[in-house]
Amino acid sequence: MNVSLTPELEKFVEQEVDSGLYQTASEVIRAGLRRLKQDQARQLPPTPRTLGELETQLLQAVEALDAGKGVSGGKVFSRLRKRIKEIHTST
Repeated sequence: MNVSLTPELEKFVEQEVDSGLYQTASEVIRAGLRRLKQDQARQLPPTPRTLGELETQLLQAVEALDAGKGVSGGKVFSRLRKRIKEIHTST
């Protein structure tokens, strides 16, 4: 795999290697990707493992909507379009 970095990111990677915390640029990139993966996992609700868990999550979502804690449909579709665009530009 070949990855292109902006000059700013390339300089950051070099600084991390020069600091002695990492031996190679690949180690820096892997650490960054692990962190990104962790951050994304924290943002997503856990996938229900049973029908009971799914029902509980659905009821909690309905209660949140009833309490006015929902997100407008426009915002949801905007986020989805953005994610789809990111996926298509990264491939």
